[in-house]
Amino acid sequence: MVKHFLTYLSAFFLLISAVPASAFEKEKFFGFANGEFLGGYSQVEDRDGIGTAVDRWELSPNYKSSDTFYWLNVYNGSYDRSSQVVAQEEGPRLTQETQTHSLSTAFKIYVDPDWSLRPTFFSDWVFVSETRDEDFGDGLYDYHDLGGGLESVRVLSKTESGRHELRAGYRFFEREYPNYQSLLYIFNSNASPETNEKDFAGHKFNLGYDVMNREEWSWGIEGIMLYKDYHDKRTINSDGALQNDTREDFLSYLNVNVSHAINEKWRFRLDGRLVNNESNLDFNDTHSTSTLGDDDFVSDYFDYTLALARPTFTYSNLLGEDRTLVFSASYALQFQHYPGRTAQDVTGDYTAEEQEDWSHTLSTRFSYPLTKNWAWVSTASYSTVSSNQDYQATYLYSYDMWSVLTGVSVSY
Repeated sequence: MVKHFLTYLSAFFLLISAVPASAFEKEKFFGFANGEFLGGYSQVEDRDGIGTAVDRWELSPNYKSSDTFYWLNVYNGSYDRSSQVVAQEEGPRLTQETQTHSLSTAFKIYVDPDWSLRPTFFSDWVFVSETRDEDFGDGLYDYHDLGGGLESVRVLSKTESGRHELRAGYRFFEREYPNYQSLLYIFNSNASPETNEKDFAGHKFNLGYDVMNREEWSWGIEGIMLYKDYHDKRTINSDGALQNDTREDFLSYLNVNVSHAINEKWRFRLDGRLVNNESNLDFNDTHSTSTLGDDDFVSDYFDYTLALARPTFTYSNLLGEDRTLVFSASYALQFQHYPGRTAQDVTGDYTAEEQEDWSHTLSTRFSYPLTKNWAWVSTASYSTVSSNQDYQATYLYSYDMWSVLTGVSVSY
């Protein structure tokens, strides 16, 4: 997977460099580059804290062929070495290092002044190292996306202070987990119908409406439906036996946001999200034993609903030309309910309660401009997560986590 990432990254920049020299004339070439590089300390409760580095960067070289045709390219990445918990569908996992890399190229075509189409091609890589001795690229939950799609944006109305937009889109992608294989395949590769049980083809549809206003209320709403068609992950019956049907998931999102300028320096924003996942895959819990008598069959194990609300207050103060001091504080409340998955006690026995998880996160961010392009940045966050799932031999359901970081950001 690392080799594939480097190959795609090289091809991306070779593609950009292949544009004729005339395209890089000032009136045709435009773009931006920015980055943020922070260091500090982080800790998950009852675990050793670690020195932390959180870096993010973005590069976007673009080409304007005419007023109706643009070639847009973006590479962005992140590196996060911290004491952190990463959500996986089976449960949250304690992790120390993650990396993400994303490449995309798109053509923005104006059909008329108020309607644009954007065919897009993209490739994403996610690397997850759970321990310090795990080599980069060997993580069990590493994955790679490759796909394309089309987005349509229609401006319904516009004034000097804002505008109304309608967005619709479709994306298709293939997701591959190169290091994750079915246990049945590992033990008997000739007899197992499953090989790469987490790989799937994704079909993503979105429809959104945005009202943007610099002086009054702004708001937006977007519905997203993602259909996951797993290649060889088989469903099971109540005895745990594999069936001929393969796994299918339907994941639906509803994202909403509203914001308003309180005065010239303060702004309020509220983000909300509702998520619902339905899967035809059940779970047979063997409790890591070879006997069948203690197996527990849990139907609808991967179904869940999630609700998130996050209010944010932002203070901005112009200190000089192109130099703005920014401070923000937010609180995020999240609730996740599993209607088919029952909670376990500390010994692993199932109870009668459906699993429910709550999380609360407080975070702050301070950015002080040093120059037009450079700023000093400091962040702090504290999260507390609680669950009635008390069995934590493999996954971490209840914990406190905090981090303090400082560093610089740069933008050109």
